[in-house]
Amino acid sequence: MKLCFSTLGCHDYSLSEILKLAQTYHVSAIEVRGIDNEMSNERISDFMEYQVEQTKKDLKQAGVIPLSLGTSCKFHDESTVDKNIEKAKTEIDIAQRVGFKAIRVFGNNIVEPETECIQRVAKALDAVCAYAKNKDVQVYLEVHGDFNTVECLNALIEQMEHKENFGLIWDIYHTHAVYGKQWSVFYEAMKPWIHHVHIKDSIGRKLTLPNEGELEIVPIIRYLTKDGYTGWFSLEWERKWEPELPVLDTALTCLCDLLKASGIHIEK
Repeated sequence: MKLCFSTLGCHDYSLSEILKLAQTYHVSAIEVRGIDNEMSNERISDFMEYQVEQTKKDLKQAGVIPLSLGTSCKFHDESTVDKNIEKAKTEIDIAQRVGFKAIRVFGNNIVEPETECIQRVAKALDAVCAYAKNKDVQVYLEVHGDFNTVECLNALIEQMEHKENFGLIWDIYHTHAVYGKQWSVFYEAMKPWIHHVHIKDSIGRKLTLPNEGELEIVPIIRYLTKDGYTGWFSLEWERKWEPELPVLDTALTCLCDLLKASGIHIEK
């Protein structure tokens, strides 16, 4: 399997500290959601034009792929959807400049009337995907909030026109509340669109260290790998939002110990 992590768990680290952590745990790609305590990609110094060539050199030297650029763009609200589309375009420009393969966006909430909300999100994603295609960037919709069921996502994708560079981030935590141990129902229905997987563990809605909760991390990894999934499995450790959680280093250690004990090899 290919292991990745999100900097949401170490948002206060410098890029050099992030890359050192990645090398320690044989992590071959990163998702960026915060560097040096800066959560706005437009203000991260490593992504600015005067610094970006050095950033690319540092990533290459560390053997770490800049995989996904995390954004907070969401498209469910009629009053803010146009603003979020323009914001997403700016994020795509940053992704192209640094070399990220994709940006992450949200549908987020279902607001009434539901049909119009899903149509609005589909239309917004079309606009963002059309812009990103010309920049050679993919658009990943995270399975999150109310956009976490087969029915909702199928209704959304069916209305989209620009899907060549569209994909889903399957966050196993956000489907667990709906599907529980029947997670394969979600995977089998959505697998043509799943390009990336977020790994978490929890008891109910309370996040835990990997292997201390009830989510079936190892069975999911084995199932997807056997089925031919070739994307990354990414630990999204939400310490930025829940600072009482242990440091990312501890979570990575727990995950790697679990993988080793289960005979799952991490590709370098």
